[in-house]
Amino acid sequence: MTDRGPTLDQIRAMLTGDSPILAAQRKRFRHLPSDPRCKLCMVPFRGLGAVAMKHMGYGQSPGNPSMCSKCISAMRARGVTGLEIPVTLVFSDVRGSTSLGERMRPKEFREFLGHFYDLATHAIIEHDGIIDKFVGDEVIGLFFGGISGPDHTAAGIAAGMDLAERAARPDATPMGPIPAGTGVHTGDAFVGATSLGDAVEDFTALGDTVNTTARLAASAAAGEVLISVPAAEAAGHSSEGLERRSLTVRGRSQPVEVIVERAGVAAA
Repeated sequence: MTDRGPTLDQIRAMLTGDSPILAAQRKRFRHLPSDPRCKLCMVPFRGLGAVAMKHMGYGQSPGNPSMCSKCISAMRARGVTGLEIPVTLVFSDVRGSTSLGERMRPKEFREFLGHFYDLATHAIIEHDGIIDKFVGDEVIGLFFGGISGPDHTAAGIAAGMDLAERAARPDATPMGPIPAGTGVHTGDAFVGATSLGDAVEDFTALGDTVNTTARLAASAAAGEVLISVPAAEAAGHSSEGLERRSLTVRGRSQPVEVIVERAGVAAA
C-alpha cells in the first residue's frame, strides 16, 4: 500500500480473492462477536468485538451500514469505487406474492417475508456469500473471489439449492412453505461501492450478469432453481438427468440455456 491507500492492483486483489491480507482479516474477524458485520472484511458492528475494533478505526460506515469505514476508505482512497470482476449471483423471489399479500393482513405478510429473508440470509451466508440486498419479495446473494474463494460459482449454486430446500419445507413459516423461484448465473460484473455525490449508498454488483440472473429467477416456478449453463460448467455441476430449457431473456439477443434443479420437498 502507498500513502494514498491501496493501489488499483491491491483493490483488485481484495475483490478477486488474491489478497492474503483480506483473507487473513476475514478469518480473524469472523470469530469476533457479533452480527451484523461488514460485507467485505467481516468486522463486527455489535458486541464486545465491535467495541474493541472501533478503537482501531473499524466503525460502521454512516453512508452505508453494510460496510465498515475502513473498507469504504480503502475503496475510495484513489477514487476507485469498484472494479469489473467475475461474480456469481443468486436471485430468489416469492411466486404469487401479490395474491399472498391480498390474503394476509399487512403485519402477517411482513412476518411471512421476514421468514423468507431469514432463511435466505442463512443459506447465502453459510455458503460464504453476502446479502447484496432485499427488494420487496426478492433476496439477492452475491459471491466473488474476495469473499467466497475461487469456487464462488459452486458456492452460489449450493446456496441457491439450499435456499430452495429451506423455502420448500412445510415449516418454513407458520403458514407453510414459501413458493420461491431461484436463479443462479455467473459472469463479469462491476463490484464496488455505488455513490450519489460524495455519499456512499451501497456495495453491490451491477451489469448484464445481474440483470440476467434476475430474469432467471423471474422465470423459475416455485421450488425451482434455474442454473445457467455457464454457471453449471464453471462449477462442474452435473446436468445429467436434469431438464434443460432455453429461455428468451429480455434485453439479450441470444436465449439463455439453463438446467433445472428442484427442491426435494417441493418435488415430492
